[in-house]
Amino acid sequence: MHNYIINDRVMFNTFTGGLSRLDDPRKLNTLSSNAKRLFLHLIDSGYQIVPFEQLTNEIEEKEDVSNTAKAVISELSNITKTFHQLGEFEPILTIYSYGVQLSTDVELKVITSYRTFSDDSKEKPYIAKKSLINSATANGNNSSSSTLRPKSRFVWYYTRIMLVAALFIFIFYFALNMFTSKPGYFADYHHQEKYQQCDIFIHNQIPTDLANLKMRLDELSIACDKPKNVYFSIPADDRRESIQVCDSDPDRYDASCFNFYVVKVK
Repeated sequence: MHNYIINDRVMFNTFTGGLSRLDDPRKLNTLSSNAKRLFLHLIDSGYQIVPFEQLTNEIEEKEDVSNTAKAVISELSNITKTFHQLGEFEPILTIYSYGVQLSTDVELKVITSYRTFSDDSKEKPYIAKKSLINSATANGNNSSSSTLRPKSRFVWYYTRIMLVAALFIFIFYFALNMFTSKPGYFADYHHQEKYQQCDIFIHNQIPTDLANLKMRLDELSIACDKPKNVYFSIPADDRRESIQVCDSDPDRYDASCFNFYVVKVK
């Protein structure tokens, strides 16, 4: 058997029909047997509208249809008055000429009672066969959101930490590269041609006869039997040639390079 706590303020005893405030148990009112059965029927129906014809089945000692309908209206009014006496709002809404429904402002929590009854006991109260107003129905999506909200906060908290850490690492490496990197000394050299296994680069923008460059390599005994980078620099006055031969990328700190200079005397 189970009872209900209504709006976290009122205890509803489904056996006795008693309604009492949790903050002041001395404020106690008891529903009649018919009123208790009507109220439980509305709870059992959730927030659906229950036609008056169905509610008449909960009235005991029926005499005729007209008196039974009046009894339903009277008992529903007594339920409303009882809640008003406890300082609560109306728990039921009446759709005139059709039926009644439990107010959507009513929030129910099911609590367990340890009193049990046999199936054939006349004292066994009328209670819902199953809880139609569970936490998902009464609170909408509040229960699911309350369980998901801590998890989402946890994920968002650590996501922000990771984003800040990634931004810090990016700024650190960008600044490190900006302050430690050096401009390539040979960045202004342009690839001219390939001679055997030597890649020939030239500094000036005037196309140079490759035959002249090959002649310089032969004169200076620069072998191109292995991969090398050869950098020619010919000033505008054509009075001095600078030749640098490197085994690899000259901008590398461990690159081995040799310098040759040819001075022309006129």
